[in-house]
Amino acid sequence: MTAMMRTLMTLGAISAAALAMGTHIIGGEMYYDHLGGNQYRVTLTLYRDCDPATNVNQTGFDALAQLAVYDVNGVEITNVSVSDPGEVQVPVDLNDPCLTAPPALCVATTQYQHVFDLPPIPGGYTISYQRCCRTPAMVNLVGQQGITCTVHIPGPPYAVNGSARFSDYPPIALCMGQDMSFDHSATDPDGDQLVYSLCDPFQGADATMPAPLAPPPPYQVVNWALGYSGANPLDSSPPIAIDATTGLLTVHPTLQGAFTVGVCVTEIRNGVVIGEAKRDFMFKVVVCDATVTAVIADQSGGQMCIGLTQSFENQSIGGSVWAWDFGDPVIASDTSSAQEPTWTYAQPGTYTVTLIANPGLACADTSVNVFDVSLPLEAYFVRPPIRCPDEAAEFVAEGTFTAGTAITWDFGVAGTPASGGGTTVFAQFADVGVWPVTIDMSEDGCTASYTDSVVVYPRPFVDFINDPYACVGSPFSFASMATAWTPITLAWDFGDDTVGTDSSLIHLYGTPGLFDVTLAVSTSTGCVATEILERPGLIQVYPRPVAAFTALPDEVSIMDPRIEVVDYSSLAVDWLYGIDGEVIHDRYFEHWFDEGGRYEIMQVVTSIDGCMDSTTRVAVVSDHLFYAPLAFTPDGDDLNEIWLPLVKGAREYELAIFDRWGNELFRTTDTKQGWSGDGLGQGVFVYTARIKEFGSYSKDYTGHFTLLR
Repeated sequence: MTAMMRTLMTLGAISAAALAMGTHIIGGEMYYDHLGGNQYRVTLTLYRDCDPATNVNQTGFDALAQLAVYDVNGVEITNVSVSDPGEVQVPVDLNDPCLTAPPALCVATTQYQHVFDLPPIPGGYTISYQRCCRTPAMVNLVGQQGITCTVHIPGPPYAVNGSARFSDYPPIALCMGQDMSFDHSATDPDGDQLVYSLCDPFQGADATMPAPLAPPPPYQVVNWALGYSGANPLDSSPPIAIDATTGLLTVHPTLQGAFTVGVCVTEIRNGVVIGEAKRDFMFKVVVCDATVTAVIADQSGGQMCIGLTQSFENQSIGGSVWAWDFGDPVIASDTSSAQEPTWTYAQPGTYTVTLIANPGLACADTSVNVFDVSLPLEAYFVRPPIRCPDEAAEFVAEGTFTAGTAITWDFGVAGTPASGGGTTVFAQFADVGVWPVTIDMSEDGCTASYTDSVVVYPRPFVDFINDPYACVGSPFSFASMATAWTPITLAWDFGDDTVGTDSSLIHLYGTPGLFDVTLAVSTSTGCVATEILERPGLIQVYPRPVAAFTALPDEVSIMDPRIEVVDYSSLAVDWLYGIDGEVIHDRYFEHWFDEGGRYEIMQVVTSIDGCMDSTTRVAVVSDHLFYAPLAFTPDGDDLNEIWLPLVKGAREYELAIFDRWGNELFRTTDTKQGWSGDGLGQGVFVYTARIKEFGSYSKDYTGHFTLLR
């Protein structure tokens, strides 16, 4: 193989790869807007084939498009690379509701825009873009050809100008054998006169350099296949035509295939042609489906369960205009022109729904279907109040349902019974806790479910502690040990016709015997219950002995201070007396008092059960004794050292001693305190004494005595 042959094969492979990657462009156009001053915004619109069957490589638009600017002499002024903002899909509009294009048709478009600073110059500017390649198999072209999009900005005096631009997307599909019309009119921002014509598209780049910088004008028109031209670009009977004034394009295609078509709009101001906009596009002649079949999708089981608002699925074939009648006799305006509408019925029922596809047209078709509408099932129940173990709970079905709705209940493993049916059921739960309960509803394939719970609290616990026995009149302590999960109230019954409500209390029994004690514990919330604990014969109350005695005589003289104590108590087995500072356990005894006074005598008796009683008596020792010695001898021999009168029976006592001249030497109120005469010589001294008995009697004594040394 020669080097030349290898080179040719390599170029061929490169060319084939370029063709495979670039055969997607199907048309384009360019226009501009004057923004003020020297600013012009140029817009390049490109169209590509996005049908995966014909654009097998799914080649998209270039990320950058190169725009070149030339003056009237073909000198390059500037060039820029403009970013692709992102494509959108062109809608397929046949302008005939009775026709349907094949679903695979797909055309996408994008717009590259750039603002140029172009001062006015004689002859103006030409902005151009070139690309390869058009979609292959164009019926009306010879070979693979590129595309050139260009627009001219005039020089003075028409430099301040915006070009004409087409108003709508071009028609993507033409239906073979069908009259078609399309408003191909344009608008002009300056209000210039516009004239429309069919024209020759320009060729562009080739496969060896698919996206070059466009060369300066002039540009070659496409190579038409035999029998085709700019004025006659496709097979049509009558021939394709465009109204020069309105831009209305009419055509009746007679051959299926892809055709390149050029439409030009010439801009005229005051009789002068100042510009031309050219749309270069592929018209695809296809076999359109003229069959229209109206179909309302059947109501699904789930749709029956959603309620009064129904959504309708349109499964029609070929229709584009719709007329619905929802068959609601309550409302006259129960109609819609939406393709898939929604309607809310006034009430449940069975309704006949009608759909007309393409109403008023020769290809209209009608579909009728029946819809059953009911209120949606809604299930719930109000949680019953907190229950006690094994206490029946009532469950009432709530929500939206009918008499024909099947209702079942599930009380789980904790419930008795475990399940049930009907609008009102009862169940009980043995264990404390929160137990789930589920209600299920079903009717005509519709279902609803709701789960809540029942709460079970324990019954109140009752217990108490107490003193087991005591004597009549002694305090018994009682303390409740009751508990519950909610506040409690207490009711005591002590068995002697007395009651109490405190948790801890003291009770006194007034009579002996055995007594029953009962404690009732009640709750008013949660587990509402009363628990009673009765303990028969719980309390033993022993009788008390009765203390009684005599102490006679009840008044005696200090000269003979004897009394006799005699017991008269009952039920006593032990006796204790307190008398004059002494404790005596004899039942009967005599007692002599050493001093006068008023003495309280207490008797404490104890029964065989340890119960005690006490009582007191009073004995009075009256009269008194006063003896004053005539002399004393304070000489240190421990005999008769002080002068001390003998006094008994004195309730009050006062003693004073004076010398012979009346000077007071000593005074005391203590019958046991005597006078020592310290510091005084032998002599005679005078005394006075005043005594009050334990009674109302009192007496004064006066005398003298001798101090002997």
